[in-house]
Amino acid sequence: MQSPRHRSPRAGHPSAPRGLARLFFVGPALVAAVLGWPGASLAGDVARVTINAPMPARLDMTGLRKVLVTRFIVDKELPGVDLDKEIVGLLRKELRKKTNLDILDVEPPPLPEQPLKDLLANNGFWRRLGETHGADLIISGKASFEAADRSGYVTQDEISPVTGQRVRRTRFVDREGFTLDLSLFFLDGATGRLLYEDHFTGENTLPGHGTDRLTVLYTLFEQFEEDVIGIVVPKPKSAQRYIFTE
Repeated sequence: MQSPRHRSPRAGHPSAPRGLARLFFVGPALVAAVLGWPGASLAGDVARVTINAPMPARLDMTGLRKVLVTRFIVDKELPGVDLDKEIVGLLRKELRKKTNLDILDVEPPPLPEQPLKDLLANNGFWRRLGETHGADLIISGKASFEAADRSGYVTQDEISPVTGQRVRRTRFVDREGFTLDLSLFFLDGATGRLLYEDHFTGENTLPGHGTDRLTVLYTLFEQFEEDVIGIVVPKPKSAQRYIFTE
């Protein structure tokens, strides 16, 4: 069972009153044209149309071409997993594959041992880091990777091999839950100023115990991977619209 959660900065987008939609009418000729589109269907006097539109990147990337993914603050990690190394590697790999940005291949330098708030305000450190490596944009963050025993009794419907009827039974199930918590910080390499930050969480519960930790980590990252990429590049978004006919 997967339950990814993503919280991004809110922006107010007032929606139109529901009744306004019925103020727009189109003639039969337009409806016929609409129905010729892929993804369009008509139910009674309502035409449903699927529209694909690009969503702009959440960060203004004007003048930001060279990107340095540097070290992360690790809050919690599982034995046998170098979380800092894995997250840096995943981000670099996906950014190279899914963007046209120049992802710098340099050894990430250690971060100053400061509280997170002070570290993000340390413009001098980030500016020097950008100057040293020629980075326009620096990506850092804070990561946590945890596991928890979620075994317990569950009630399930089963087909009896004797009677062939459906019966409800309670049995004990071994399960293990995993959570990846990731905060990302995007800093200007020229000024050291924090430009954007976001937070992502991926969760999964798997049967049994002893699942390969790295495999789970990659799977959890995939839950919000596209949202991460959408911070720096536009991404397509599909939406359905309804056209009311006379």
